[in-house]
Amino acid sequence: MKNLFSYILIITLLFTFGCSDLEEELNDGIAEGADSDVDLEQLLNGAYGNLRDLQSQDNLLVVTQHPTDEMAGPTRGRDWDDAGIWRVLHRHSWTTAHAYINNVWRTTNRNAYNAQQVLCNGATGSVAAQATFLRVYNDFLVLDNFGKIPRRACNENLLNPPTQLLTRAEAPAVLIAELEAVLNDLPTATGSPALATQNAARALLAKLYLNKAVYEATDPDGGAQEGPYNFAAADMTKVVEYVDAITGRSLDVNYFDNFIPDNGNASEELIFVSENTSGAAAGNARAYWFMTLHYNQNPSGWNGFVALSDLYNRFEPGDQRLYTELPYLAASGSGLNAGLLVGQQYNAAGQPLKDRAGNPLVFTEDFNLLETGPNLEVTGIRAIKYPPDFTTEGDAPDNDYVILRYADALLMKAEAILRGGTSSETALDIVNQVRTIRGATPLASLSEQDLLDERSRELYWEGWRRNDQIRFNSFLGTWQEKPSPSDKTRLLFPIPSEAISTNPELEQNPGY
Repeated sequence: MKNLFSYILIITLLFTFGCSDLEEELNDGIAEGADSDVDLEQLLNGAYGNLRDLQSQDNLLVVTQHPTDEMAGPTRGRDWDDAGIWRVLHRHSWTTAHAYINNVWRTTNRNAYNAQQVLCNGATGSVAAQATFLRVYNDFLVLDNFGKIPRRACNENLLNPPTQLLTRAEAPAVLIAELEAVLNDLPTATGSPALATQNAARALLAKLYLNKAVYEATDPDGGAQEGPYNFAAADMTKVVEYVDAITGRSLDVNYFDNFIPDNGNASEELIFVSENTSGAAAGNARAYWFMTLHYNQNPSGWNGFVALSDLYNRFEPGDQRLYTELPYLAASGSGLNAGLLVGQQYNAAGQPLKDRAGNPLVFTEDFNLLETGPNLEVTGIRAIKYPPDFTTEGDAPDNDYVILRYADALLMKAEAILRGGTSSETALDIVNQVRTIRGATPLASLSEQDLLDERSRELYWEGWRRNDQIRFNSFLGTWQEKPSPSDKTRLLFPIPSEAISTNPELEQNPGY
């Protein structure tokens, strides 16, 4: 019987290093077909568990948020410099040697392969459908960030490079067809957002149809074309249809129910999450508060990443997404509130906090990517999107990592209508439905810029901003601490050098 952990170890090593002297150590039998002794439930659970690897501050956030107008990682004296690895993300000057970008390539490709192993070992019905969803989701991340998807057939020898390659232009149709083929075999229950249900597939299909025109706008050399893009009305109508087909989900009256500990049970809005269970199986959702809070706040943070004033200034007072007082945070003794933290910070007793030098801990809107001087600890707005879990060990919180939720789906529907999709509703009414429940003033009219701004207010730091900015043709522009426009080559990230050297089918993206 083949061992699940042997599969995972081998794939991790191959995606990391390619073929090497390790080949002589591997068992030739790993390239065989389906093994009737393989525990398919264990394989599927492993594929779900792989999603936790995306949660840390040095994985998916690196490509989805840091290069955008919502997040930055300033150096603070000797802290957070890391040879400029965060600065180059914000200013779009990364290279093929960027360790964290390379890590995203390895993680998402490995996750897709491990999901495929469920299919390669004879899965049928709901198990096969869930594995297909997980493979398509990870392949979608590879496509969106790197522009091409390497794949293996079930009977391929793992000692050889993959022989299949989906190009950027052809991949959307393939992924859509694969997911639509298994849609009816997925679980219909909506009780657990940690399960790949039909609702999850509908939301992901909406993502694929919404971005299809972006991916199809590809040059003959594989390079991504700059927008504006030609969105087909038929594709936009499919977005509307799939969002309309989502059942049993509704907007939460309390916005941060989507992100608090036990959000998987508290929220009516979550469609698909990477589940974290303290003491059993927990990912790194804690990074979302550790990476931004100051050393002297409770919990003690790393004093790292900041939210841009571009994001902060999109909000109006009273919008609960900007600032919310949560009872459980008040009871925790932390002095924290949820949302964007700016100005003087306090402890639970209402006493003003200080930085390590004894100066007032007053978070400012302004920051420099290369911080020097006496104020380097306090510059930059901080974001508490996932409120801390104080009831469990700090390294194992219960906050589930949010991947797809209903507000995102509604805003995708509004965008699709704005781009020509057919619906009995108006895009303005849908956006105002979201704004009203969040405590924001309804809009009188709706432009593309209004919708992009609303997606930022609703989905900040959730991993969709790069995808949104590219689709709305603003990703190559300028914002706080990014003074110069970018070349269109920055619409895609480079493929790791070791992947290129070990796979003759892969060609580096233009510009790298």
